[in-house]
Amino acid sequence: MNGYRFLETVRQMDDGHDVPVILISATKDTLKEKLTGFNLGASDFLIKPFNEEELVARVKSLLRIRCLMTELKQKNILLEKLAITDELTSLNNRRYFFEAVKEQLALGVRHNFQIACMLLDIDHFKAVNDTYGHLAGDEVLKRLGALLSETKRDGEILARFGGEEFVICLCNTDTGSSLLAAERFRSTIGAYDFTSTACPELNHITVSIGISICPQSVAADPDNPVTIDELLKTADTALYRSKSGGRDKVTILEHTC
Repeated sequence: MNGYRFLETVRQMDDGHDVPVILISATKDTLKEKLTGFNLGASDFLIKPFNEEELVARVKSLLRIRCLMTELKQKNILLEKLAITDELTSLNNRRYFFEAVKEQLALGVRHNFQIACMLLDIDHFKAVNDTYGHLAGDEVLKRLGALLSETKRDGEILARFGGEEFVICLCNTDTGSSLLAAERFRSTIGAYDFTSTACPELNHITVSIGISICPQSVAADPDNPVTIDELLKTADTALYRSKSGGRDKVTILEHTC
């Protein structure tokens, strides 16, 4: 294996794309060899005989660039995470939710399965803020976010929708399974003790839940696909019925075209 083949092999490795490589050659056809090396992904090129101090300086320079690139990648990963994360609860935000559910709706059309969208709203949350203050209200939202994250199951897409409202997408589901999932969330939240130093008398909270479900006949029609906005609108109507029906309830509506 010559140097060019070695370089090509390194660049094909998963962890070898960004490894700095200096080619050192004694060839007379300098320009041709340099172009070949750079085209294969060389970071730098030296001709023999070379000066040792120059080689060390070039290595140090490439290592500095490598460190800067690593820091940039880490910052980009952090920025991407921040862009899809709710700052208060550390759950996914609505931006992430919309993108993730779009993908699931497309899969529903392709594989003919149902999608359910669940809106969950804290009952009388304004009273919590008025009684204990907004910082205490934020603490309740944080703890509820953590509880929802623990309660959700694999395949359920959870996000904070805004204010005291959370949204959950259930994939490849049906009416019965969706109702069971909603009751799982509602009962778990109702049984949880939210007492804290910020809210010393707030033992429990309740939530109202509205669910919209996309029937297979609609999900399987590529000429009339259901959008996430339509599902959310139907879920919001179902949530309103839960609220007006006494709160601490689950209402499910089938989305219709």
